[in-house]
Amino acid sequence: MKFISVLIFLFSSISFAQTVSRIQGTEATINLEGHEGLNVGDRVHFLNSQLSTAGEGEVLRLSAGGKKALVKIVSGKVKTGMTLEKVSSTANAVKEPSPSPSSGSAVRADGISYASLSESDRAILERGEISQTRYVVGGILATYPLGLGIGHAVQGRYMEKGWIFTVGELASLMVLMAGFGDCVDDAWSSNNNCNNSGGLVFAGAFGFVGFRIWEAIDAWATPPEQNRRYRELKSRLPASEDTITFEPGFMPLADGGGALGLRLTF
Repeated sequence: MKFISVLIFLFSSISFAQTVSRIQGTEATINLEGHEGLNVGDRVHFLNSQLSTAGEGEVLRLSAGGKKALVKIVSGKVKTGMTLEKVSSTANAVKEPSPSPSSGSAVRADGISYASLSESDRAILERGEISQTRYVVGGILATYPLGLGIGHAVQGRYMEKGWIFTVGELASLMVLMAGFGDCVDDAWSSNNNCNNSGGLVFAGAFGFVGFRIWEAIDAWATPPEQNRRYRELKSRLPASEDTITFEPGFMPLADGGGALGLRLTF
């Protein structure tokens, strides 16, 4: 009876030790009962029921009690129930000197270099989080009555997309005015240019309205998504990667007016 009890205990230990309990995207949650000194950054193999390597991964995080681990799936096809085997450790590895933030290749908390970021992600980090005030004021100015990219400038996004609306809307207005100009000339002459300028009037009006609709939608829809992305990137950067940014800001005044200023964040 004692022998059977020992077998049952061993079976239960093997069944739950270092086992994949959940997979979400490219990350796997691992039960670590009886793990062998797993550390963040360790390389691991995922083993199937035949103890063959089904994939590889890298340890991203460990729970405070050391009972759970979050592993990034680097390659292979991983399924729940697979077991984990450590193949290399960062504890004995020779640490290379970290590059300075000014070099443009600073290493982030999850081991991904800053240089690997896309241009849009770098712009989001450099601009910082868009405050609620700038978001609302910019959205209103992009919707009515100004447009012309002014709302995007208030949100700190003029160089990203605001200039497109400035150029597009002004060009559309010029085409529209050129069409109307021919009609005004017809009023003082016997020419029939107005009949031939209907296409210009239509193109100018259609272009202006199209740019205004696009501008309003972008001003209201994009900042919340960029703020979410900024917070995600910020949480993965070590404290040494914090950067100084300058942001335009809007401040209401006591007399009912308002003022634009420059905000320094670091």
